[in-house]
Amino acid sequence: MNLQQLEYFKVIAETENFTTASKLLLVTQPALSKSISKLEEELNVPLFEKRGRNVKLTRYGKIFLVHAERALLEIGKGIKELDEMASENIDKISISSTSRVGAYFMNFIISDFLNENPNTKFQFNQQSIMEIIDDLNNRKIDIGFYDNHTEAILDSSIECIPIKKEEYILIVPKNHVLADRKIISLKELENESFIAFCESSKDKILSYKDMLGYTPKISIEPKGANIGSAVEGLVSAGAGISIVPNSPTINTNLLSKISIKEPIKERVIYMSFLKSEYVSPIIKLFRDYILKHIDNN
Repeated sequence: MNLQQLEYFKVIAETENFTTASKLLLVTQPALSKSISKLEEELNVPLFEKRGRNVKLTRYGKIFLVHAERALLEIGKGIKELDEMASENIDKISISSTSRVGAYFMNFIISDFLNENPNTKFQFNQQSIMEIIDDLNNRKIDIGFYDNHTEAILDSSIECIPIKKEEYILIVPKNHVLADRKIISLKELENESFIAFCESSKDKILSYKDMLGYTPKISIEPKGANIGSAVEGLVSAGAGISIVPNSPTINTNLLSKISIKEPIKERVIYMSFLKSEYVSPIIKLFRDYILKHIDNN
């Protein structure tokens, strides 16, 4: 049984004539008769009985017509709903990122992309790394972005592409004794109070002890969605200094950025998406745009 047979059956029931039905359905009468015969064989009951040149529904046909019409109606609704969804999503991209990436990286990317593709609609939220991975697997988002100083998340169903590497720098308030320095050694910071930069216990970016080679004095360890802004605000207020990823959004009117002499493993921003998943042209365009325009050196 297939959708075509149900359509044929419904039209014949309405017209009560195979010839008329064949003209409306744009199919030959023999083909129409053969299709209905196969349907009756499958159901193992007669659906029509002859009444002169016309046909009438049998008692089986009358019962089956109720269900066939209901099925065709529901399928029609489903097709319409899918068409509407597809139409709405033609220029729609659903993305998610960790909070720090969202605060300074995604804003610029989305803005630049919209300048070239003004009809695009973005659905954008911020989550933890594992929430991003879960939403990708559950197809709630199209693309995820996260930052990590170790490795990409290992999930066989997800493609993770490193798209940008960032160096860590020291930030101090403008009135700090180190504010005029261009470069500094970590050994010179032993007596300083640090404002720790770690976004959460799950997404911890940086171990200050491992990096510095000694246990520093941590005066404040802010947490929350806007961790970057919180750290920079505390540093500019003179509450301590901090080692953070170099970002174009750091307010150099209030803060001084100082390069670090010792090599520190860069923080890497990854773009992730489901492997072997159909994507709309606009999503592919956005992914290609990122790979083409982001400097990951």
